Amino acid sequence: NIFDFNILHLPCSKNTIHKVGFCTGGAQDFIAKAAEANCDAYISGEVSERTFYEAKEQNIHYFACGHHATERYGVQRLAKAIATQFSVDTDYFELNNPI
Repeated sequence: NIFDFNILHLPCSKNTIHKVGFCTGGAQDFIAKAAEANCDAYISGEVSERTFYEAKEQNIHYFACGHHATERYGVQRLAKAIATQFSVDTDYFELNNPI
C-alpha cells in the first residue's frame, strides 16, 4: 500500500482482475463508465453509500483510495512539467488529509 491509510475495497463476484479503470479525486460517479469499458475494477478517491450498490450492480471491484491521496501525484507531475516548460521554480507542500 503506497498510501498512509487503509484502502476500502468493495468487492464483486469476479475472481480475477484483468482491466482496471482509474480516475483521481471524487470520481466515484464514473464507475458505470468503467464498467461500460469492460473494466473488472475501478480505482478512485472517494466513496459513498451509493457506490457500494452501484459496484454490486455493475459487477465491478471498487477501490476507494482517498481523494487527496489519489490527486497528489498528478499535482506533483504537473508542477514538474510547468517548471520544465517555463523555467520556473515550483514547490509541493504535503498537507496530509486522510479523506
